[in-house]
Amino acid sequence: MNPGREPRQTTGPYPIGQQKPIGSAVTFVSGKFAGKTIRTELHEIQKAKLGRKYAKVDRRPLDPPPIVLLKYFVVENVGTPEEYEQEIDNYQTIQNVGIMCCLDLFPVPGYLAEAAGPSSSSPAGSETHGHIFRNRPTELTYFPLHPFNTTPAEMPPFQVPRRQPLLQTVTSGEQPRDVVHRIEQHLVTESSKLTPALVGEKFVEPVLVDYKGKGRLMFVFGDVAVQREGTFMLRYRAFDIWSLVSGPDQHPVLAESYGAIFRVYSTRDFPGLQASTELTKAVSRYGVRVTMRDSERKPKARTGTRSDSNCQSSGEESGGKQK
Repeated sequence: MNPGREPRQTTGPYPIGQQKPIGSAVTFVSGKFAGKTIRTELHEIQKAKLGRKYAKVDRRPLDPPPIVLLKYFVVENVGTPEEYEQEIDNYQTIQNVGIMCCLDLFPVPGYLAEAAGPSSSSPAGSETHGHIFRNRPTELTYFPLHPFNTTPAEMPPFQVPRRQPLLQTVTSGEQPRDVVHRIEQHLVTESSKLTPALVGEKFVEPVLVDYKGKGRLMFVFGDVAVQREGTFMLRYRAFDIWSLVSGPDQHPVLAESYGAIFRVYSTRDFPGLQASTELTKAVSRYGVRVTMRDSERKPKARTGTRSDSNCQSSGEESGGKQK
């Protein structure tokens, strides 16, 4: 196949060379956990609700910024009937150098956003805005690898298609072999991945934040945008690049988590932004660069002059970040 046709990546459900399922306990032979067996978890504690399509200028990060909680569990008495695990109690003692989390982007059908329903914790894409599917399929669905038969062969590598992939149903004997996640009747496949459509900080280090009365490690994606319209979900994967584990794969994916569904709008349809969440305000106080808003901001009516919806009010952004 021509790699220039689509920004899809065709690895299987697990990274090439990874021996254990992602999320399994691993024994570290060097680094901060040397000699210990550790199991890692990721939990999305703040979901992206919406975004605005980014072309060449005026990049608008996903809002609110996705935030992922990192958890470590120490496994004791490994391989014995008395095996048990316990979460690390004091994350302040952990050196976070080398710990990384990366993002992948997957398209999902619009009807799934509608199914989520509007709430304080669900994506704003769950609101109905005309493009959401009303008829829920009863068969399994997935996005094929190459739905754009008219894409020119001379398309530059990693060119992001502007149209949402064409949803297909699974017939007998045709179920995709690279299914990595399932949401209701929809199969998320590795080959449907659209990570090149993400722009900004796709790899971040954790920051220690006081959360629910305890110091916790969090990954904050405060500067990531999507280059195309549609309904999507994020996948988070954690690594420790400065530590080695036993076995042939010494730098495995330690944990992964799939986030909530969100929608990316065109500039014309963008519904505006809510005031910053309490969690966003909290991480900003620890020096994390995130966009801050004290109140809701609706888009202004379109006139002959350019809308100033992208303008930043005085003191609006934390850390001196400019758009």
